[in-house]
Amino acid sequence: MSTPSKESLFFNWIYRRSNIQILILLIIFFVTLLDVMPRALQHIPIFAPTQDSTRLGLGLFGSIITLSGLLIGFLLNQAQSNFREVQTLVSQEAGRINNLDRLLTRFGDPSIAPIRVELFDYMNSIVNDEWALLQKGEGSSKTHMLWRGISRQLMSIEPQTNRQTAMYTDIIKKSEEVAESREARIERSNIRLPGLFWIVILICMFALMGINTLFLPSDSFFLGLKILPITMGALISLLVITDQPFKGQNSVKPDSFYKIIESIKTRKE
Repeated sequence: MSTPSKESLFFNWIYRRSNIQILILLIIFFVTLLDVMPRALQHIPIFAPTQDSTRLGLGLFGSIITLSGLLIGFLLNQAQSNFREVQTLVSQEAGRINNLDRLLTRFGDPSIAPIRVELFDYMNSIVNDEWALLQKGEGSSKTHMLWRGISRQLMSIEPQTNRQTAMYTDIIKKSEEVAESREARIERSNIRLPGLFWIVILICMFALMGINTLFLPSDSFFLGLKILPITMGALISLLVITDQPFKGQNSVKPDSFYKIIESIKTRKE
C-alpha cells in the first residue's frame, strides 16, 4: 500500500473545506505571500528598495503577471474541460443503463424480471457504495460483483423467437457499453492537473513576491499589494475547486443515476 504524497495529503485536506473556506484560505495565503512578506523583507538592509530597484521591478512586473495570468487561464480552461468530460461520462453511463433496462423490459420473457431487479440494485450500489470511493480513484467490489452476476445472467438468456433474437444482440451490445462506461468513469475519477503545474504557479508567485520587494513604499504600492493577492487568491481558489471532479463541494454528483433509478422504478413496458 503506497503512502500518500504531501501533495495528495494537502488536496485531501483542502477538499474537506467548503468553497468559501477554500477562497478565504487562499486569499489569506497570497496576501501573506505577496503583501506581508515583501514589506517584512524590505526591513532587512540587503532588501531595502531604491529608485533603481523600483525601475527594475516595474520592468519585470508586467511580464511576470502576464505570464502568470495566461498560465492560470490555460489551467482553468483545462480543469473545466476535465470536469465536463467526467460529467459527460456519468450521463452516458446512466443513459446506457436506462437503455439496457428498456430492452430487457421489452424482451417479453418473464424470466428477465430477476435481471432487472439486479440491474436496479446495481444502480443503487453505484450511488451508495461506489460514488464515495471515486474520490480515491477506486471502484466498489460490491458494485463489481453485482455487475458480474448481471453479465452472467445476460449471457445465459436463450431467445425463443426471431424478435427476441434480434433484441438479444442489442442487449449484449448495450451491456458491453455499460461495462465500458463504468471502467471509463473509474479510470477518469482521478483526473487532475499534473503537480508540475502547481509548482510552476508557486514559482511565479514567489517571483512576484520578490518583485514586490523591489518597490519603494507609496500609496499606489500599498494599494497594489492589496489588490494583487486578493485577485490571485480568488483565481487560484477557483482552479483548486474545479481541478478534481469527484472531490469538494462542486464535485460531480450522481444526479443522472437518481433520475434513471426513478424511471426504472415505474417502467412497465
